Amino acid sequence: MTKQKIIEATLDLACEKGLGRISMQQIADRVSLKKSSLYSHFKSKEEIIEGVYVYIRENAKQQTGNTDVDYGKYVEGRSLSEILTGVVASYRNMGATSDMNRFFAMIMAERTFDQLAAQIMVEETRKMITATKNLFYAISAKGIAHFDNPDGAAITFAMSVHSILDHESDSHHAGSDDADGEMDLFIEEFCRVYGKKGV
Repeated sequence: MTKQKIIEATLDLACEKGLGRISMQQIADRVSLKKSSLYSHFKSKEEIIEGVYVYIRENAKQQTGNTDVDYGKYVEGRSLSEILTGVVASYRNMGATSDMNRFFAMIMAERTFDQLAAQIMVEETRKMITATKNLFYAISAKGIAHFDNPDGAAITFAMSVHSILDHESDSHHAGSDDADGEMDLFIEEFCRVYGKKGV
């Protein structure tokens, strides 16, 4: 239970002050521990932040039902458009959970000058690309779409979705509707290029 309290307190502090501006002493004070006791749970601030990332990601997956997916079963009986729309909605919903939203808003704001924030973004992007590759292998195996290079198509799709989601977030914060409909247009064009007729 203490580890969970440390993780939750660190998330709160990081969102209040910024990732680079929190110290082990501040974390210890927040959870009413001696600094030496904090080190018995985590070796460094970086290890705590990694713990925060793992914790909130797993919680978000549980809250949205995005637990380990059998991609072969997931794609069965669905069109390419239905599959891609569904996975984008799942990823969007996972990112919209309260803690995940707060954490990634802070990470994205700091990734250009904080190495740890950049490392977390790289890890999250890697997870997204790996999941998309596994999905695309299942899509290919079921004959739902044809990819000459499934890995390349998966990277193209994942990174395009990543960019569109960023644009949606920026547009929302700017009070603009510039990104409205972009994801639908992208999925429609992706299906036109890779989908099999009648599927």
